Amino acid sequence: MKYLEYILMSYFILYPLYILFSHKAEKQRVVNQQESRVSVYCKTMLYLWVPLAILMVLVVNTELTLHDLGFRWQWNMTNNLGLLCLVSLGGYFLASLKSLQNNPDEHAKIKPQYEFIRWFLPETKTESNYFIFGLAVTAGICEELLFRGYIIHMLDKDLPTYAAVILSCVLFGLGHIYQGVVHVVRTAVLGLVMAIIYLVTDSIIIPIVLHIMIDMYGGAVAFIIFSDNKTNELSTN
Repeated sequence: MKYLEYILMSYFILYPLYILFSHKAEKQRVVNQQESRVSVYCKTMLYLWVPLAILMVLVVNTELTLHDLGFRWQWNMTNNLGLLCLVSLGGYFLASLKSLQNNPDEHAKIKPQYEFIRWFLPETKTESNYFIFGLAVTAGICEELLFRGYIIHMLDKDLPTYAAVILSCVLFGLGHIYQGVVHVVRTAVLGLVMAIIYLVTDSIIIPIVLHIMIDMYGGAVAFIIFSDNKTNELSTN
């Protein structure tokens, strides 16, 4: 199974390079309506689930375990506090979205914050469903298991923990090069926050859920402010 390990490790180097050289053309196709956002979302999900599938094969066929990847949980004060924070954050996100939906005047103020990646963000109900329930969930599960669970575990064997964390954050940031250099740094910092939460809670579960919530919230905000019909409800009713 060594060859699968090499393939998986190569992914962390080759994927950012692929994004670097392909994202401008992909953006142009979307802007020119030659490719749909849904297609881009599906490809992005595929690029994340394939390496995760390889990782799961390694879990089944090698000494690597789900426990090594952070799938463990202790009912202690730290993790209970983490769960409480997740519930509170979820409530805040829902209230924020409801407020934004009911205040169209706020949309113009928020739009500039999203312009750098507008081509990628959902504008229709179909796009928002793929983004919120597909891409956000995929990113939360796959990126946390790959960049926090797997990378930190593998690098921690030969490097100090802080070095393993920093390198995992750099790789995580580079995977988002399509957002621009400034946002690569921002994403790397977010990766650092996730890594710290992972290490403090000794579990990958809270980072996964938090990652999903953040991406869902971002996609939902984008749908509200960029959709043609501002009265569209965000729910799947």
